[in-house]
Amino acid sequence: MTVFQCLKCHQAVTPAVIERPLPAPDTDEGWYRSEASATDANGHSPEPIVRMAPGTFAVDPCPSGPPYVLDEASGFLVESGPVGTIVLHPGDGLGLKEHPDISMRRGYCCGMDGEWGPNLVCGCGAVIATLYSDCYQVQELRLQPDAIERCE
Repeated sequence: MTVFQCLKCHQAVTPAVIERPLPAPDTDEGWYRSEASATDANGHSPEPIVRMAPGTFAVDPCPSGPPYVLDEASGFLVESGPVGTIVLHPGDGLGLKEHPDISMRRGYCCGMDGEWGPNLVCGCGAVIATLYSDCYQVQELRLQPDAIERCE
């Protein structure tokens, strides 16, 4: 079992969680809820797609979040943020608060989208995580690798 703590104040920011592989984005295998439920007239689903089961985490070896850079081969903007973010179920954060800068809490109709970077802080004020909770996206909580410490 692993607990993640804030690097600045050493407060636990997750309960005890178990590591598992990160589900691949292009398959349904390993996702906590792999199929979207029916949507209402506005396109909202009562059960969003969630990447990780409660009590589990994975380490993402790929860059995550902003800044976004142009991929010359595809012509698309791609994420070039930190490598090694800790991916958790959105409900597995402890004591985290919304970023004090309202512009960092950007989102749409159902939650924060994380498009501008970390949008949650520890109780001590350290910028620590990004919550992806809007209805149009996969739901997850990502801890910033340079803001946390792993305790076994």
